[in-house]
Amino acid sequence: MEEAKPPATLGALPATYVSQSGCPGCLAATITLRPDGGFLLRDQLGASEFYDFGRWRLTNGTLELAGDRDTRTYPLANLRRAAKVEALRGPFRMAGLYDGARFKECLTGISWGFADTRAAQTLRQQFGKQPDPALVSLDAQIEGSPEALRILRPATLHNARACP
Repeated sequence: MEEAKPPATLGALPATYVSQSGCPGCLAATITLRPDGGFLLRDQLGASEFYDFGRWRLTNGTLELAGDRDTRTYPLANLRRAAKVEALRGPFRMAGLYDGARFKECLTGISWGFADTRAAQTLRQQFGKQPDPALVSLDAQIEGSPEALRILRPATLHNARACP
Protein backbone atom coordinates (compact mmCIF):
# COMPACT_ATOMS: atom_id res chain seq x y z
CA MET A 1 0.00 0.00 0.00
CA GLU A 2 1.48 3.35 -1.02
CA GLU A 3 1.76 5.84 1.82
CA ALA A 4 1.98 9.62 1.91
CA LYS A 5 4.19 11.90 4.01
CA PRO A 6 3.41 12.48 7.72
CA PRO A 7 0.24 14.57 8.09
CA ALA A 8 0.40 18.10 9.46
CA THR A 9 -3.35 17.83 9.96
CA LEU A 10 -5.76 14.97 9.48
CA GLY A 11 -7.18 16.16 6.16
CA ALA A 12 -10.43 14.81 4.72
CA LEU A 13 -12.10 11.91 6.53
CA PRO A 14 -12.61 8.99 6.50
CA ALA A 15 -8.92 8.17 6.30
CA THR A 16 -6.61 5.35 7.33
CA TYR A 17 -3.33 5.94 9.14
CA VAL A 18 -0.55 3.46 9.80
CA SER A 19 1.81 3.63 12.76
CA GLN A 20 5.48 3.35 11.99
CA SER A 21 6.72 0.44 14.10
CA GLY A 22 10.27 0.82 15.31
CA CYS A 23 11.38 -2.76 14.78
CA PRO A 24 10.53 -6.03 13.03
CA GLY A 25 8.09 -7.99 15.17
CA CYS A 26 6.90 -4.87 17.03
CA LEU A 27 3.22 -4.03 17.34
CA ALA A 28 1.88 -2.25 14.24
CA ALA A 29 -1.37 -0.29 14.28
CA THR A 30 -3.75 0.55 11.43
CA ILE A 31 -6.29 3.23 12.37
CA THR A 32 -9.30 4.27 10.32
CA LEU A 33 -10.73 7.60 11.46
CA ARG A 34 -14.37 8.29 10.72
CA PRO A 35 -15.84 11.78 10.24
CA ASP A 36 -18.41 11.04 12.99
CA GLY A 37 -15.62 10.95 15.61
CA GLY A 38 -15.34 7.17 15.72
CA PHE A 39 -12.26 5.10 14.95
CA LEU A 40 -11.55 1.49 14.06
CA LEU A 41 -8.17 0.03 15.06
CA ARG A 42 -6.32 -3.12 14.07
CA ASP A 43 -3.19 -4.08 16.00
CA GLN A 44 -0.93 -6.62 14.36
CA LEU A 45 1.74 -8.60 16.13
CA GLY A 46 3.16 -11.24 13.84
CA ALA A 47 0.21 -13.19 12.40
CA SER A 48 -2.16 -12.14 15.24
CA GLU A 49 -4.69 -9.33 14.83
CA PHE A 50 -6.63 -7.52 17.56
CA TYR A 51 -9.46 -5.05 16.92
CA ASP A 52 -10.81 -2.11 18.90
CA PHE A 53 -12.99 0.92 18.26
CA GLY A 54 -14.06 4.04 20.09
CA ARG A 55 -13.88 7.84 19.89
CA TRP A 56 -10.93 9.90 18.66
CA ARG A 57 -9.80 13.47 19.16
CA LEU A 58 -6.87 15.54 17.95
CA THR A 59 -5.09 17.78 20.46
CA ASN A 60 -1.84 19.68 19.86
CA GLY A 61 -0.71 17.39 17.05
CA THR A 62 -1.47 14.21 19.00
CA LEU A 63 -4.21 11.75 18.08
CA GLU A 64 -5.95 10.31 21.15
CA LEU A 65 -7.93 7.09 20.77
CA ALA A 66 -10.31 6.24 23.62
CA GLY A 67 -11.33 2.66 22.91
CA ASP A 68 -13.02 -0.24 24.58
CA ARG A 69 -9.66 -1.77 25.55
CA ASP A 70 -7.66 1.34 26.54
CA THR A 71 -6.75 4.93 25.64
CA ARG A 72 -3.76 5.48 23.39
CA THR A 73 -1.98 8.46 21.94
CA TYR A 74 -0.11 8.77 18.64
CA PRO A 75 1.84 11.88 17.62
CA LEU A 76 0.76 12.73 14.07
CA ALA A 77 4.43 12.81 13.07
CA ASN A 78 4.58 9.03 13.78
CA LEU A 79 1.64 8.21 11.50
CA ARG A 80 1.48 7.84 7.74
CA ARG A 81 -1.75 8.40 5.86
CA ALA A 82 -2.54 5.43 3.63
CA ALA A 83 -3.33 6.06 -0.02
CA LYS A 84 -6.87 4.74 0.46
CA VAL A 85 -9.25 4.03 3.32
CA GLU A 86 -8.91 0.50 4.65
CA ALA A 87 -12.16 -1.09 5.76
CA LEU A 88 -11.44 -2.50 9.23
CA ARG A 89 -14.36 -4.81 9.84
CA GLY A 90 -13.50 -6.52 13.14
CA PRO A 91 -14.87 -8.61 14.85
CA PHE A 92 -15.75 -6.24 17.66
CA ARG A 93 -17.35 -6.86 21.07
CA MET A 94 -20.05 -4.19 21.49
CA ALA A 95 -22.60 -3.02 24.01
CA GLY A 96 -25.37 -0.66 23.04
CA LEU A 97 -29.03 0.22 23.05
CA TYR A 98 -31.32 -1.61 20.64
CA ASP A 99 -34.76 -0.22 19.77
CA GLY A 100 -36.01 -3.06 17.57
CA ALA A 101 -34.57 -1.55 14.39
CA ARG A 102 -31.19 0.07 15.14
CA PHE A 103 -28.31 -0.56 17.52
CA LYS A 104 -26.60 2.52 19.08
CA GLU A 105 -23.20 1.57 20.48
CA CYS A 106 -22.59 2.95 24.00
CA LEU A 107 -18.96 4.09 23.70
CA THR A 108 -19.16 5.89 20.35
CA GLY A 109 -22.83 6.71 19.93
CA ILE A 110 -22.62 5.33 16.37
CA SER A 111 -25.84 3.71 15.19
CA TRP A 112 -26.17 0.75 12.80
CA GLY A 113 -28.83 -1.54 11.45
CA PHE A 114 -28.25 -5.28 11.34
CA ALA A 115 -27.47 -7.50 8.38
CA ASP A 116 -30.17 -10.12 7.95
CA THR A 117 -28.79 -13.11 9.85
CA ARG A 118 -30.30 -15.77 12.07
CA ALA A 119 -28.72 -14.10 15.13
CA ALA A 120 -30.31 -10.73 14.17
CA GLN A 121 -33.70 -12.38 13.65
CA THR A 122 -33.43 -14.07 17.05
CA LEU A 123 -32.61 -10.73 18.71
CA ARG A 124 -35.60 -9.06 17.02
CA GLN A 125 -37.86 -11.85 18.30
CA GLN A 126 -36.44 -11.61 21.85
CA PHE A 127 -36.86 -7.83 21.83
CA GLY A 128 -40.46 -8.11 20.64
CA LYS A 129 -42.49 -4.93 20.95
CA GLN A 130 -40.80 -3.45 23.99
CA PRO A 131 -41.63 0.25 24.33
CA ASP A 132 -38.09 1.38 25.21
CA PRO A 133 -34.61 0.54 23.91
CA ALA A 134 -32.80 -2.24 25.77
CA LEU A 135 -29.12 -2.84 26.48
CA VAL A 136 -27.62 -5.52 24.24
CA SER A 137 -24.13 -7.11 24.14
CA LEU A 138 -22.97 -8.67 20.91
CA ASP A 139 -20.01 -9.75 18.79
CA ALA A 140 -20.24 -8.32 15.29
CA GLN A 141 -18.44 -7.32 12.14
CA ILE A 142 -19.10 -4.12 10.23
CA GLU A 143 -19.97 -4.73 6.59
CA GLY A 144 -21.39 -3.15 3.47
CA SER A 145 -22.26 0.31 2.31
CA PRO A 146 -24.32 1.62 3.98
CA GLU A 147 -22.72 -0.04 6.99
CA ALA A 148 -24.56 -2.77 8.87
CA LEU A 149 -23.59 -5.05 11.73
CA ARG A 150 -23.34 -8.78 11.08
CA ILE A 151 -23.98 -10.42 14.46
CA LEU A 152 -21.58 -13.36 14.72
CA ARG A 153 -23.17 -15.30 17.60
CA PRO A 154 -26.36 -14.97 19.63
CA ALA A 155 -26.61 -11.55 21.26
CA THR A 156 -27.41 -11.01 24.93
CA LEU A 157 -30.47 -8.89 25.70
CA HIS A 158 -29.99 -7.38 29.16
CA ASN A 159 -32.63 -6.23 31.60
CA ALA A 160 -31.39 -2.62 31.42
CA ARG A 161 -32.57 0.49 29.58
CA ALA A 162 -29.35 2.57 29.60
CA CYS A 163 -25.69 2.20 28.77
CA PRO A 164 -23.40 1.33 31.71
